[in-house]
Amino acid sequence: MIGVVIISHGQLAIELLHSAQMIIGPLAKAVGISIDRQMSLETAREQLLAAIDTVGTDDEGVMILTDLFGGTPTNVSVELLETGRVEIVTGVNLPMVLKCAGGREGKTLGELADFLKEYAKDAIIRPADLLRKIDRT
Repeated sequence: MIGVVIISHGQLAIELLHSAQMIIGPLAKAVGISIDRQMSLETAREQLLAAIDTVGTDDEGVMILTDLFGGTPTNVSVELLETGRVEIVTGVNLPMVLKCAGGREGKTLGELADFLKEYAKDAIIRPADLLRKIDRT
């Protein structure tokens, strides 16, 4: 099974993981890492390496979900990017975490990354648009 590491500024990563587990139950091979202002880049990198070692034990790879492209969590993660072993998708949100949890079986790491990227874009919905469509019918 593909391992999952969520890494973010502040407590977002840990809370996304907790929220996903509240909805679908325990997530195997999933870890959240929170980075704060006082954390050095070396400490962040060490925590990320340890998380990858923890969830990536069966050679199917590790999906890293980060909050913001260009931010410290992504920048630290990019150093570890390795085709077939470590993949990164930015812009993490709860729908993405839930889809990742259920969609990582039977996919390669690259397929999962593509799947999550497309799914997350489609999961952003403006309810007013849906209501307008209903009003027209």
